[in-house]
Amino acid sequence: MTTHPELKGTRMSAIKVAIAVIPALLILSICIALYLGANADQEESEPIVGEVSLAEMEDYLKKTQSMIGERDLGTEAGQKALRQVAAMSLGTFGPENLGYEVFKSQSDSAAGLLWPTLWIKAGERESERPFVLAVPQAGDGAGLAFAYGFAEYLTSHQSKLGVRIVLYPPLYDDDLPAWVWERCGTNQEEMLGFLKLSGGGSASELAELSGPAAMQASLRELMEQKGWAGNVRLRSELSPFLELHLAGRERGSRSEQAQQIIRMMPLVKSLLERLAE
Repeated sequence: MTTHPELKGTRMSAIKVAIAVIPALLILSICIALYLGANADQEESEPIVGEVSLAEMEDYLKKTQSMIGERDLGTEAGQKALRQVAAMSLGTFGPENLGYEVFKSQSDSAAGLLWPTLWIKAGERESERPFVLAVPQAGDGAGLAFAYGFAEYLTSHQSKLGVRIVLYPPLYDDDLPAWVWERCGTNQEEMLGFLKLSGGGSASELAELSGPAAMQASLRELMEQKGWAGNVRLRSELSPFLELHLAGRERGSRSEQAQQIIRMMPLVKSLLERLAE
């Protein structure tokens, strides 16, 4: 039986098309599988359980206090340092290190650029009534180092309290709690409490605490309790909201400051839980 030349040519073309298309479809299916697998891993990712070490805390302090320069919006060097802090924070909190999902609000501008507010959900991460721990991206770096270490600390010292650790740029207005919550909260959530944590405290104590007049009695009572007495001082100056100032490093070494910061972690956890009651 003789095959018509045109029919034979059509069959040969179909075979050539199949040979070309099948590998492409296989590659496409592999890409889709890899994409779905990667996204499934991201959705199921949880913070890695760990315990912050002295070496880690020293490294955080070295980077935030020495390797990254002074952070401000008034100079190119200060702006570069702020970008470095944001990149370091994303990498430290993120899936490849501590394993958190990092959220970002990039709605604030200055010097012709947008500056992000970054946050993670720690403790009871699904809580819709989180306690906000706000840490400035500017400053002496002790607050940032604490934030990185505290995020790891909460993976192995679980709390029923939702803690939103927020790193904010130097662009806020007078009402810092409302400004921060506007960026990291939603209409379906309620801010249970607010604590600003930074450096700049006296080197003679682990930290200094300040707050509004309405909280003075409870704060004085707290200063008499185990762990707080002799380690944390209540400032006489009032603050419109609760502020914790970690000890500076005027006389001590970086290793000593790292130890002090680690010692503050269980105290801060207990403070947040106490205020949430």
